[in-house]
Amino acid sequence: MSDTELKARILESARAYFFEHGFSKTTMEEFANSMGMSKKTIYKFFPGKEDIVREITREKLQSVHQGCLDCQFDKTIDFMQRIRNVTSFISGEMRTLKPQYYIDLQRTMPDLWKEVDEFRSQRIYEDFSAMIREGVEIGVFRKDINIDVLVLMYGNAMQTVINPETLSKLPLNASQAYDAIVDIIFGGVFTQNAKEKYVTQTKEIEHTEETA
Repeated sequence: MSDTELKARILESARAYFFEHGFSKTTMEEFANSMGMSKKTIYKFFPGKEDIVREITREKLQSVHQGCLDCQFDKTIDFMQRIRNVTSFISGEMRTLKPQYYIDLQRTMPDLWKEVDEFRSQRIYEDFSAMIREGVEIGVFRKDINIDVLVLMYGNAMQTVINPETLSKLPLNASQAYDAIVDIIFGGVFTQNAKEKYVTQTKEIEHTEETA
């Protein structure tokens, strides 16, 4: 196996293991054993466990951002479906990150948590505001809304609710909390026609999932 393949295998295993279980209580020896690999091989590519965590976290940020852009600017489908695709994609990505990962990141690697938080804030401001402006222009969102205030509300909700301390007090995981935020915010800014279409599409999707 080449060095490129070995490193890719380590990262793939780290994503599966750390995103699911967290990383603070896992030693490099335990992680290596779970892969059937020696610590020496892992250290060849990563000086320590924190370096692996940084790489998979930054990689996740970029992949989520690119996935959102792909959904948001797919002009082959209508705007309402693009909204649903973006929010469904984000919700799905959040399901891959279990609460312990958020907790470990915030408590043991505050510098990286800050990086995640700042990245999230920037992407919310740029990407979410662009989507809202487009929605207003084509009549999906009400024209009387203050876009800057709406984006600020969405950003604050994401930062306040999608964090380990808040999630520990809610009977929800990150994905469920995000879905609740989206329903509340979008429910208040849709035009009447758009709201009716959104509700209809939601019922159709729920019916399809129930009968699948």
